[in-house]
Amino acid sequence: MSVGNHLIDMDHRLLICKINLVECALQSPGEEAAHLRLALDELEQYTVEHFDREERIQLAIDYTSYGDHKYLHQGLVKRLQEIKQGILGIEDRERLVEESSGIVELLRDWLLVHVLKEDMKMRPFLQKYPRHFAPQGL
Repeated sequence: MSVGNHLIDMDHRLLICKINLVECALQSPGEEAAHLRLALDELEQYTVEHFDREERIQLAIDYTSYGDHKYLHQGLVKRLQEIKQGILGIEDRERLVEESSGIVELLRDWLLVHVLKEDMKMRPFLQKYPRHFAPQGL
């Protein structure tokens, strides 16, 4: 799943970890709902930070599909917010646990499909730069 840039690749790994935290929170019905909200908030916040970082790298490498990619990011953030609201809207903890595997699958697909389908398109552009390339300010 490597796109060839250390920052982007590490972000992708951390996003998977954040999704795993959501899964843990979903599977702990005895825990407070605050844990689930915190895990979802962290996932959303880190997603926004990652997209910003990725877009700044795209601009620095003159990525020709920057505009389209940014548009996809905006749609993904909106979809993540919808998923989050849907999860937080389920008040019955037993139902939440029952649906947890489907929710986690949706989150993983949401991330993996984007990385494998869209982010990999950056790889040829990134190969012209060192693996640890980062524009100034990152």
